[in-house]
Amino acid sequence: MTRTLDYALDSGELGNLPATFRPRFSAVLHAVAAAMEEIGQASATDANLLEAKIDEAAAELDQVQQRERTTREASPAAHTLQGTLLTDAGRLLADLRSGRQSLAGTR
Repeated sequence: MTRTLDYALDSGELGNLPATFRPRFSAVLHAVAAAMEEIGQASATDANLLEAKIDEAAAELDQVQQRERTTREASPAAHTLQGTLLTDAGRLLADLRSGRQSLAGTR
């Protein structure tokens, strides 16, 4: 995701993202960060809370993806960037989901 954002920033494509996409994608990132904060605490990770936070992030992502499928306000290049960012966020959530069992037991 950081490579995608670095590229978008360096190429100027980041500024071409529709203004409506940015806050929605930001909400996805905030929800993912909340799940990752649960993992990063010094105390034991609460598996149920972690799963709930991952589910919240997935719901945010799903909402943005649904909106992007029905809205074509971006240029093709910006639309590609949006798709890449959403795919990156989805992969991050998939990694969190697949690793939550072992993460919950490590603390």
